[in-house]
Amino acid sequence: MPLFITRRLALQIATLAFAALGFLSQRSIAQETSDVVTAPSAVTNIPEPTPQQRWNKYVRDTFTTPPIYFASFGAASGSQISNSPPAWHRTTGGYFRRVGTVYASFAIQNSVYDAGSALLHTQNDYVHCNCRGGWRRAGHALQMTALTYRNGHKTLDIPQFAGAYAGGMIPILWYPRGYSPLGEGLVDGTAQLGLMFGVNQIREFSPELKRFFRKLKP
Repeated sequence: MPLFITRRLALQIATLAFAALGFLSQRSIAQETSDVVTAPSAVTNIPEPTPQQRWNKYVRDTFTTPPIYFASFGAASGSQISNSPPAWHRTTGGYFRRVGTVYASFAIQNSVYDAGSALLHTQNDYVHCNCRGGWRRAGHALQMTALTYRNGHKTLDIPQFAGAYAGGMIPILWYPRGYSPLGEGLVDGTAQLGLMFGVNQIREFSPELKRFFRKLKP
C-alpha cells in the first residue's frame, strides 16, 4: 500500500528528528547524576535507574519535552500531504487526527518500553560505549538496537521490542477499515526497530554532535 509506505516513512523521519532534537537539547537520566552511562570494558554492575529516575525519564520523553510534539506534527504533515489514510481527508480535523495518532504511537511505545524495563530491571536509557574508535562505537550502537544491560550483563532488550510493536500495532485499531494491526501495524513495528539503529548512532555520537553544533553558534 504506497500511501502507508509514505506514512511510515514520515514517521521514521520524525522519529530520527525526535532523537536528534532530544539528545542534542535535553538531559538524559545519566546527566542527572552528572555522568553519561557508559558500558564497562569488563563485566561489572551498571547502577540500575531508581524508580524516580525512571519516572522522570518517562514523563520527560512522553509529555514535557518539545521534540515529541515536533515529531508528531512533522510525521502528521507527511501523512496529510499524502492523504494517508484517505478516509481522514486533507482537512483540519483530519490533520489533527493524524497528529494525535502519531503522538499516541510514541506515547504507547514509551509506556510499554519503560514499564517493561522497570519490570525486568533493565537499563531504560542508552548505554554509551566505553571504547574508542568510530567503528567500535558504531558497532556498539548496532548491538544496542537489540540489547540492553541488566546487572552489568548484556541481555535481549525485550521491552524495546514490545514497545516498538505495541506502538506500531495499537494505533492501527482506530484506522479506517482495510488496515490491520497484524499487517500494517506489524510492518510499522518492525520498521521502528530497524530505525533504532539510526537513533542509537545519534545517541552514541551525541557528545561530538553537541560540540559540533556549539562551534556553529556565533
